[in-house]
Amino acid sequence: MSDYHIEKLRRPLSVVLTDGSRLEGDVFLRPVSRHRSRPEEPGDLLNDDEPFFALVRNGEAVLISKANVALAQTSTSEDEDFDLAALGIPVEVTLSDGSVHAGSIFLETRSDRPRLLDFLNSYASRFLPVIDARQVFLVNTRIIAHVREVA
Repeated sequence: MSDYHIEKLRRPLSVVLTDGSRLEGDVFLRPVSRHRSRPEEPGDLLNDDEPFFALVRNGEAVLISKANVALAQTSTSEDEDFDLAALGIPVEVTLSDGSVHAGSIFLETRSDRPRLLDFLNSYASRFLPVIDARQVFLVNTRIIAHVREVA
């Protein structure tokens, strides 16, 4: 094995660009995230500072500008340990193209400001994870038209 080999994990990702076109392929993720002690997730990749990422399709890498990604979709990883009903706020997120994506948003806010509005107004990352039991939608915050809580 080469000393220059960097171990990566392969994960399927479906990407919808701002022009509506869809690309499907795989992304390569770090076995340990830069910010947590578990494997990197597609949301970590899309929210890092680098403006492009590689999506491998049919053996070829396509370099995609994160600024032109409206939505990315992946399955939940098997080791996710969250209970959607107990922890997340169920929402519908409507994008500027009219598409609606339902799931839960997990608030990471100060205890003195636990409202969804406060969370969204202070959310600094480019892609917001909206999670349901089977998949994760990574929504580009710049193209969200509106968000509503659902019962």
